[in-house]
Amino acid sequence: MTRKLLEEHGYRVLVAKDGKAALELAEDYGGRIDLLLTDVAMPGVRGPKLANWLGASRPGLKVVFMSGYTGELMRSHEVTKGTLLDKPFTRVTLLLTVQQGLA
Repeated sequence: MTRKLLEEHGYRVLVAKDGKAALELAEDYGGRIDLLLTDVAMPGVRGPKLANWLGASRPGLKVVFMSGYTGELMRSHEVTKGTLLDKPFTRVTLLLTVQQGLA
């Protein structure tokens, strides 16, 4: 649903099932990636680590983290940069947060 909504609003979306797949996809993709939209807590490679790894090879990469966690729990997941999208979110909130993350 998130992919479909973003594509309907003109965004090109690359989809990966998890952090490891996202790393592989980014390595194989020859184009520019402007924004990483990722969940904070994922099995395997968590969102903050994924953002750090991708950011090292793609300077200027913007990040939007999605999470149902707030406050102290977010700090424990090492989310110190990027924009936060609280779950659950509406369509409007998603689009506004992506726009803000790209700014």
